[in-house]
Amino acid sequence: MNNKFFKLSLIFALAVAFTSCDVFSDPEEPDYREELKVLLPSVQHISGYFNGTDHSRFQLQWSQQLAGVRGVHLAVDKYEMLPVHTQEMWELYFGTHFPSLSLIVQYANEIEAPAYRGIAKVLYLMNLALMTDAFGDIPNQYAISYSQGIGAQYDGQEDIYSYMLEQIDVAIADIDMAISGESPKPEPSEDLFYGGDLHKWHKAAHVLKLRFLMRIAHRNNDYELVRLNIFAPSLFAGNQDDLEYTFSGNQQNQFYVYDNMVRNTRIGNFFVEKLKETNDPRLPVFVKKTTSNNEYVGSAPGEAKLDASFIGSQLAGQQSPATLISYVEQKFIEAEVQYRTGNQALADLAFEEAVKASLQKYGVSNPEWEAEHASIQNVTLEQIINAKYLALFLNPEVWTDYRRTGFPALTPYAAAETPAIPRRFLYPANEQAYNTGNVPPNVTIYTNMWWDVAR
Repeated sequence: MNNKFFKLSLIFALAVAFTSCDVFSDPEEPDYREELKVLLPSVQHISGYFNGTDHSRFQLQWSQQLAGVRGVHLAVDKYEMLPVHTQEMWELYFGTHFPSLSLIVQYANEIEAPAYRGIAKVLYLMNLALMTDAFGDIPNQYAISYSQGIGAQYDGQEDIYSYMLEQIDVAIADIDMAISGESPKPEPSEDLFYGGDLHKWHKAAHVLKLRFLMRIAHRNNDYELVRLNIFAPSLFAGNQDDLEYTFSGNQQNQFYVYDNMVRNTRIGNFFVEKLKETNDPRLPVFVKKTTSNNEYVGSAPGEAKLDASFIGSQLAGQQSPATLISYVEQKFIEAEVQYRTGNQALADLAFEEAVKASLQKYGVSNPEWEAEHASIQNVTLEQIINAKYLALFLNPEVWTDYRRTGFPALTPYAAAETPAIPRRFLYPANEQAYNTGNVPPNVTIYTNMWWDVAR
């Protein structure tokens, strides 16, 4: 969905970022440090913004946390995705985000600033993973071709994951080098995620690595390597460590924009009913009551219920923070990995910590409810993923979890030509029209990608 306000602000931000290069005068060496001071908050804003665009929203619809009720979102709700529906997200990533992050790495190399380089790599890898998990094979090594007006070659998803695992370790090494050294570091005002706290960036990178390893573990049906990477000192210690973008000034959380201006989506009926089943304390946080009957109401796939509930204002307020990587997600990963590797007691403990941390994050801790729904002995994989599905509201990880595990037990839109939960996005229209030699052929929304194998 177009957002003219964002595009104007983004054009302005990038213009400012490149002002000191003065392309109309004799070439001068840029002041790399000053350039980085502008570029870093700009790319962090884009990451926060990207979290609420259709890239996430379509995944959340197919996971039935959200539902499309009109326009393009209703079409996607009915599994009628078209190549034009993914054009803008592709352009935002390859046309703006990737080049800006690459520029930060380039400038950081010029002044030997591993802190900037490490942070940029973490953000790049996080968003690269979001793109490949939605599309499958995409440009990575050749993505810079777009800035040269050339159709980019595609990298296979297996190669992309190998690259991401290698580079996340490089990013961690850069951050650790910056922690122990005297090189240039972001000031608190530049780092809109952690205020320059490199120790938290170190932790975020390790949790992101767990996310990558989970895909590979599913592909290989071997979770031991993930278990070996659950090393407490390098991971989040609580909700306070979450990688979270807080919108400020005239910035707007995109879930707020969609609910208050576009209004094409509502809460999914499956999600609402799951919360209502147990009188979940997060229900009033996640879901607004309807204005028509003052109830929590969802819309089922293809139902187009215009009077269904919107997202709760704590998550979809004008400047509500966007949580990109969380302690709650980490603890659910731990629970699943311990379960899969035969450590039931540790799985039970991690599950309990995950559920309780989710309630704490939203200020609705409830010891009586937690005693029944968090303190579970011999927790199962289905219970872990179902609880994670609720806790990670508005996080596209839930669609990946569904594709890996088959949980929660979603019922597809019955009237669809193929009544099955989609597995991937379609390549955008311009790619299919002008980059035909590189776009993988015969891809539909039901085509499995490299890591998406039946188990």
